[in-house]
Amino acid sequence: MASDLARAYRACARTTRRHARNFYFAFLSLPRRQRRAVYALYAFCREADCVADDGVTTAAAAVTGENGSTVLSAGEQERASSGTTGGHSEDPATRQAKLDAMRERLARAASGNPKVSRDLALADAIDRFGIREQDLGDVLDGVEMDLSLTRIRTRDELRDYCYRVASAVGLATLPVLTDGAPPTDAMREAAVDLGLGMQYVNILRDVGEDLALGRIYLPSEELAAHSVDEVQLPRRTMTEELRALLAEHADRARAYLDSGRLLLPDLPRRSRACPWLLSEIYGRILVRIVAADYPVLERRVSLPTHEKLWLLYSSSWRRT
Repeated sequence: MASDLARAYRACARTTRRHARNFYFAFLSLPRRQRRAVYALYAFCREADCVADDGVTTAAAAVTGENGSTVLSAGEQERASSGTTGGHSEDPATRQAKLDAMRERLARAASGNPKVSRDLALADAIDRFGIREQDLGDVLDGVEMDLSLTRIRTRDELRDYCYRVASAVGLATLPVLTDGAPPTDAMREAAVDLGLGMQYVNILRDVGEDLALGRIYLPSEELAAHSVDEVQLPRRTMTEELRALLAEHADRARAYLDSGRLLLPDLPRRSRACPWLLSEIYGRILVRIVAADYPVLERRVSLPTHEKLWLLYSSSWRRT
């Protein structure tokens, strides 16, 4: 049994190394036992996210930006690099069935009776750190929204979506960061805001990619308030009205990140580097987007690996 659990944790670590991008650097700052638990959480959430990605066709994922460059969705970049793109798209009923199966697996893991071998690590992490099943259930609810979601109507709807797909992940991770101690309400509130800030940055960064998938996550009411024509948006023409909308969205992302950083002093010192790194990485992506005057219709703004490694190195003082 111990060898099976070790194999499950190694599989989760491989998934994280392969797909986590920004998260992987932050996870490296954690002590081993906590890092393994976070890998297990990430692998489960990543699998759920892939259920939504299975509805994306290759034909819809590649478009040409204003500068003539090809824009690929993050999911298609990943599948292209692994050689798995082929234009396949699963029907909604199949994806819903997969998601329902993941809900059953979550319940089994939370009760200490995992259904499949890869959930051994998840069940162990839940038991060791007191991770709430409901928080991971909220993540699955967010994925379920993505199965059919193509438009966000209101600011409140956007916040609810971001809570489910991002903040809930942070809430599930929080007991790992506290090393099993029950998080306070203030800690949970700050973790929610950190997740919102990161997801708002994602939405800003991925405007062009989401358009390629037929999705617009900028709320319709805000598009209307800024006189941005939703029908014209897929033409990828930057206007002063759209720039003002993106700037307002960036301000909101920055405010959530700042509020989320209030979590840091309440965590054990050895755990502070992880959320600090995440807030720094996403904060710096946001700064780059604003400084470049919102080039999100034509390219994906990111941090180079050497800068992430420098941040990881410079975070060491937070763990001592």
